[in-house]
Amino acid sequence: MTPRAVVERVVGDSGKPERFRPGAVQLSSENRWTGIRLERRVDDPGEIPEGYWPRHIVLVYRVPPVHRERYEPGRGWQTVALKRWSVEILPACVSYASRWGERADALLLEIAPELLTLVAGTSAQFRSYVNAQDAFIVHSALALERDVCEGSPAGALYGETVATALAAHLVRWHSRAKPQIIAIEPRGAQLDRVMEFINDNLDTNLSLHRLAELAQMDLYRFIRAFKQATGLPPHQYVLRQRIERAKSLLKDSVLPVTEIALRSGFADQSHFTTAFRRITSLRPGEYRSASK
Repeated sequence: MTPRAVVERVVGDSGKPERFRPGAVQLSSENRWTGIRLERRVDDPGEIPEGYWPRHIVLVYRVPPVHRERYEPGRGWQTVALKRWSVEILPACVSYASRWGERADALLLEIAPELLTLVAGTSAQFRSYVNAQDAFIVHSALALERDVCEGSPAGALYGETVATALAAHLVRWHSRAKPQIIAIEPRGAQLDRVMEFINDNLDTNLSLHRLAELAQMDLYRFIRAFKQATGLPPHQYVLRQRIERAKSLLKDSVLPVTEIALRSGFADQSHFTTAFRRITSLRPGEYRSASK
């Protein structure tokens, strides 16, 4: 199935948002996460007319064009040499145009300004970077791509956890804002409420934002507090709880594996089998047979 392009751009002439070059999209996270989207794109030689992005854009080049021309108000056209794994940061609502003569293969991350505000505790504005080398951004983008390819076995939680860490990194190293560091205080009652909610909703697409809201904490603080309390980040905890539910259903029921996958919170049997085997070293059917 062809991935659905969701990243938007506002063209200067029309002032209207439009999908950004849908034909170039090879893989898309669509709307599975809150605050961030990912596309893998293969763009033929061409140009991007002057306009702006409503959200922040981070590009990670797998195979970059050898040279790219970029236009910025007050600076005009400049030629930029790009390398493999170069990172380009395009701030939201800043006029921008570009043109290139070679095919480009890149991961595009679209990040909501609100996510940076939640992490920083204040409004964050990017400095505009071209040809930056940043291993953390590269590895974060690749981790999100892998999560999409694997069907997000932890639901939205893994992608949103990576997105929160990425947002904190961007605020610290690539913005003018200084993140507000808040000490972690143990909140047993709030975390107990989160655990109960997780156990009651394992078959749904749990959101990191919803869990943090239940704990009455900001995202970054919640992730740290949760790991401090359980020894695991939220996405790993939820994945293991889903596997434990699946084990119980495999042993104590005659439900088909497809139904068990859905009741345990997995998108389908294929993704369930991959996750189950990774954690238990057995396929679901093998585990069921061994349990009898």
